[in-house]
Amino acid sequence: MKFIGKHIDNSVSPTYTHNQSSASATWVINHNLEKHPSITVVDSAETVVHGKIEYNSKNTVTVTFRLNEDAYAFSGKAYLN
Repeated sequence: MKFIGKHIDNSVSPTYTHNQSSASATWVINHNLEKHPSITVVDSAETVVHGKIEYNSKNTVTVTFRLNEDAYAFSGKAYLN
């Protein structure tokens, strides 16, 4: 039997978890994923926090957090995939 069609790659896309242990309003994340990944940020209570995302390169991203125009510093995690 001959296969006709597109081969589907079932490999898992690499991920990275960034641990921000010290409170900061700006997180610089070096992930080495060679792409612009999607990012989910949570604080230490596992609440999702939204920030401004700037892709510096395919391996580095900066996330900045503000609350009512003021810097919002906190610790937590960023999940990248």
